[in-house]
Amino acid sequence: MLPLDVITIGIEPELDVGPVTLAWHGVTIALGLLVGGFVAADYGRENDLRMDPLLNIGMLAGVGGIVGSRLLYVTEQGGPLFGTRGFSLAGGVILATLLIVGYVWRQGLSWRYIDAVALAFPAGLAVGRVGDVINGEHFGPESSFFLAVRNSSPEALTPDPELAYHSGGLYEVIIGVLIFATVWPLRHRFPVTGQITCLVLGLFAAFRFVEFFFRSDSPDLSIGLNYTQWISLPMLAAALAGWMTITNRRPGLGRQAGSRPDL
Repeated sequence: MLPLDVITIGIEPELDVGPVTLAWHGVTIALGLLVGGFVAADYGRENDLRMDPLLNIGMLAGVGGIVGSRLLYVTEQGGPLFGTRGFSLAGGVILATLLIVGYVWRQGLSWRYIDAVALAFPAGLAVGRVGDVINGEHFGPESSFFLAVRNSSPEALTPDPELAYHSGGLYEVIIGVLIFATVWPLRHRFPVTGQITCLVLGLFAAFRFVEFFFRSDSPDLSIGLNYTQWISLPMLAAALAGWMTITNRRPGLGRQAGSRPDL
């Protein structure tokens, strides 16, 4: 018998708005980008950053996130390069980061722009993954855990609408909320540019490593760890190495919008 304390969601994966049919997945991703943009803009105003570069960075984040997520998914799971289903978040984070860092470097901007995006990321993640919860995407094994989700709609992607499963979508909503709630109130306590980015990246990698013990959508690679967990380990190592490298620098460098990123 299904326990009473699991989360039950009976929302259809698609939303009809007059003659237009919208997928909740797309709606919440768009809302996540909007929320992330507000967060980045707020941090930018606090640090006297110009808004035009933030708009360009936002576009790079969107393109890099979609393309990188799809590329990594195809690498993991196989299949055609072009498709509307199947994305791996870690690939999007990696490619978007590379594109944004390259843009900031070439434009001679402050690394504070990178920190602005890092703060925006968990807020956008928390909102964007709500659609995955509604759709029943990224599910794990059947479970009676109190955070397990039963998607009662027959159109949801979980195998059985009568059963509850570990929900990777819900866990990443929680991860986004936890990272944002931790880092945003402390943002003024990190005087060296780049510290915020390293902290967000490290927390994200660590949480994802743990999360994927409860998901079934990443193939096993070796020694009991799956593909995503092996990707999370170098991400965590890079965050730790970056933190140790930049923490010894003088605070306050690169705070102006037109300055070359501090090295």
